[in-house]
Amino acid sequence: MRTEAVERPLSAAERWFWLVDQLSPANCVVRLRVRGPLGAYRLEEAAAALVAEFPLLRATVAEGPRFVPAPDPHLPVLHRIVAAPEDWRTVFDDQLATAIDLATAPGRLIDLAWRPGTSDEHHDLILVLSHVLLDGRSMVALGWRLLAYAFGAPPRAARPPIPAPDDLIGSAHTGLLRCLRANLAGQLTARTRRAVSLPGTAPPLPARRTRTVLRTVEGDQLTALQAHCRRSGVTVNAVLTAALARAVGEFARPGRRGVVGIGVPVDVRARLDPAPADDEPGMFTAVVPTFVPFGPDTAIRAAARTAKTQLARHLDHHTDLSSLAAIRYGCPRTLESGRRTIELIDRRAPWNITVSNLGRLTAPETPEPLDITALTVAGTNSCASALTVAVATLGTTLSITFCYVDTMLERPAIDNLADRTVEALTSQAVSGIAPVRQFHQR
Repeated sequence: MRTEAVERPLSAAERWFWLVDQLSPANCVVRLRVRGPLGAYRLEEAAAALVAEFPLLRATVAEGPRFVPAPDPHLPVLHRIVAAPEDWRTVFDDQLATAIDLATAPGRLIDLAWRPGTSDEHHDLILVLSHVLLDGRSMVALGWRLLAYAFGAPPRAARPPIPAPDDLIGSAHTGLLRCLRANLAGQLTARTRRAVSLPGTAPPLPARRTRTVLRTVEGDQLTALQAHCRRSGVTVNAVLTAALARAVGEFARPGRRGVVGIGVPVDVRARLDPAPADDEPGMFTAVVPTFVPFGPDTAIRAAARTAKTQLARHLDHHTDLSSLAAIRYGCPRTLESGRRTIELIDRRAPWNITVSNLGRLTAPETPEPLDITALTVAGTNSCASALTVAVATLGTTLSITFCYVDTMLERPAIDNLADRTVEALTSQAVSGIAPVRQFHQR
């Protein structure tokens, strides 16, 4: 059995997030609600199997920064019995703000048990991993594998380490001029079109804290929305982006026209050479900008088509790959040399909103019965980010997490922004159906 860990300097993209993480936690968080009992030590054994399979999880970050083999490779598992089924909400937000010590472990797993030993028993499993190591899609894939191991799947053989994601980008997309063009085009568009960002003043990075507001679209509403998107030739993600642009535009420039700058993370796995496995953990995303119109006479459908067209153009031009490769030309080497650069980028970012949609997810098949009743994903807002809208679909539920910077806007304003976004999203296809739920327990 292979036991190698990743042993190399952090790539430019990994180093960028490591530098940011030194100033403000860069965490990815997923919550999975599992109905029914979990046997003693099941999660510890599953976590050990997960670490044994993936070499990235057996590495720690040492001076350099560089990955080195962990002397004690493990994923800590913490257990707690909660007094109320909604108590996971507080823990979830706390985990976004609690740094991960990458010198010891890649993250942590928290098991919140509700009424263990009764017919009402359920567990909210909160998996917290560092964005230095991986992206949101990788995080969910690891969550699925963890549950598969916990519910009877046999351990898999350890995988060999693979190169850093940004080292797998073809040379045609890594030249200095091409990378500059990819980055400057978005910034120039934002300036010339006066793209709207989320208003407000973010606190300094060391004091920044991300909190969440949750919304869901379910059942008949989601079915109608998906059917509407198919008829209109757009994606749910494009309609959601357009709905968010309308809500932000109405908040920042009520009654006026304009465009909102929204970053869209793109999964680049299939475009790398060689392409890694779909479930290989790593930083396999690149963010490309879209400039989505809003205004009193701008229809959501038209704005969605604009967002979809812009994203398709970025992919056709390989903007995603060049944007990821561009980090190597500007990433500071050390925190001492990079602190001012990071703070400058944070203050002058041409857009500060991101929509990260993980798409339709399918729970793992397991030898033993597994009942996942809810899924929630989130990410921290660190450098150049004020609002991250994290989205995933499981079964008949579209989960939307509005991750916002605390104190930048008041909570009622974020609640209102979330409501307006979901109302605009569902109003395109739904009438006469029960209104969207802000939050509900299962």
